[in-house]
Order: sequence, then structure tokens, then C-alpha cells
Amino acid sequence: MYDTLLAFGDSITQFGSNPGISGFVTHLSGYYSRRMDVLNRGFSGYNTRDALRIADRVFPKTRTPHQLVAGWPWHDFTFPETPKVPKLCLVFFGANDARLPPYSQHVPLEEFYGNLRRLAFLLRDPSSKHYSPETRIMFITPPAIGDRMIEAIARRNGHQPDRKNAVTKLYANAVKEVAAEMDMPVVDIWSAIEGLVHDSTTPGLPGDKLQDDKVGFVENHDAEAARYLPEKTKVSPFEGYEKYLSDGLHLNSGGNELLFKLIVSKIKEAWPELDPAAITEEPYAF
Repeated sequence: MYDTLLAFGDSITQFGSNPGISGFVTHLSGYYSRRMDVLNRGFSGYNTRDALRIADRVFPKTRTPHQLVAGWPWHDFTFPETPKVPKLCLVFFGANDARLPPYSQHVPLEEFYGNLRRLAFLLRDPSSKHYSPETRIMFITPPAIGDRMIEAIARRNGHQPDRKNAVTKLYANAVKEVAAEMDMPVVDIWSAIEGLVHDSTTPGLPGDKLQDDKVGFVENHDAEAARYLPEKTKVSPFEGYEKYLSDGLHLNSGGNELLFKLIVSKIKEAWPELDPAAITEEPYAF
């Protein structure tokens, strides 16, 4: 079998295999073509609690209970060989954990810290049945939230906004802190989007009447409609977040392409041996 890159996350990862939005997982599959298989284990709506609940079915078991207790030989197993473990695992949660209470997806911040550590320890702890010291782990922060996009959709549906960028920032910071604590690289898509948005929009627009009119225009349209507004209204109805987010939460083509580039850059920085140029590919037959 080829080596494997495992992408484990929520709907943003699940949708990452959609070529129609330039999904980052699709890009990674092409990037590692003939060198490494890319496996998408994204689960829409999942938070870190859910990730821990299903981790047994996502991470390969490298140690059976019998081996952990009694050691070799495994007389009661037909196939005792250790399964193939991922060469690289991307862990991409936090967007749903940061959803505001009382929604059931919400995970308190302190619990979120602990859940991230537990996910990493499943692969790093020698006592874990998923122990895989050769698997590199990379955390990815939740992306920034487009508050005005979330508010517009909530108004249209008669709901209160269920997400806030300021709250998601706390969860993004938690991902970075746990990664630093465990000496693991992290892709900070939250800060990347924030930096690009604030570098490319005009300050002082929130509350502006023109801005409010534009939000009203797109309330009953898809977020992508913003790009077709007349030039004079393109100050950005959603403060620039629509360049990277489709609905205030999920990545669109721009966001997926940005995330792919950040992942590739971080891989080259942290593990140059995992750059496709450093991996031997199968020879061509012509």
C-alpha cells in the first residue's frame, strides 16, 4: 500500500473533497498523485467530542488489547501484522465546538483543550491501541467566521446568530496553544483569513447605510451573489469574508485554495521529506 495522508475533521474537511469548490483535500490528492493516498474522514456537524467517539474507526489499531496485556505472540489472531498507519494526519476541528450555547454542538473551551490533547495522544501515547510514533500530526485552526454573513442568514431564517468570530478566535488560539505545547506544527487559517480580509477592505464601514443596503440585497441570495453587485457597491457587503467563505462558516473556492497553500507550505517547513519532490513516484510506462 501507498503511504497515507489522513484528513480528520468536520464538514469543512468533508466538503474538501468537492472539486466544484476547489476542495483542499482534492488539491492534496492531486499534489500527492502517484506518491501518497489522501483519505478524507470529514464528518459534517462533528465536534471534538464526536471525533473522540469515532476515533476508533478512523485511526488504525496498531495494538490489540491482547498485545497490550500479554504481548507477543498473538495466538488468537489470524492476521497479527501491524496495519498501515498514516504518514501524516491533519486534525481539523473547532468550527462546531465554537458554536454558541445552547446548541448541542458547543463544547466549552476548557473541554476543547482537553479533547485536542486526547486526539493527539491517541497516536502519540505508547499505551494507546492507535500508537503510531511515525505518524506526523498537524493541527488546523477553525477558519474565521464572517459575522455579517452569519447574521444575514440568521435574519432570513428567523433565528439568532449561532456563531461569532470573536468566540471562534478563542478556539483557534486553543488549537495553536495545544500544538505548541505538544511540539506539533499548526496551520492557522483563522489568522490567514483575518489578515487578508483586513488588508483588503476599507475600514469604518460597519453601520454605514450603503453597507446595510448591500446586506439587505444579499439576504435572499447565495453569498456568491455578492461578486455580481455593481462596482460601486463592491466595498464588500460582508466585509471581505465572502472571498473565502460561502456562508460565513464553510470555505468557498478562495478559502480552500488558501488552506491548501498553507498546508503545503507548513509541510515543506516542518517535514521536507514529505514534499512530493522528495518522495519516489511510480515510474511512467512510456
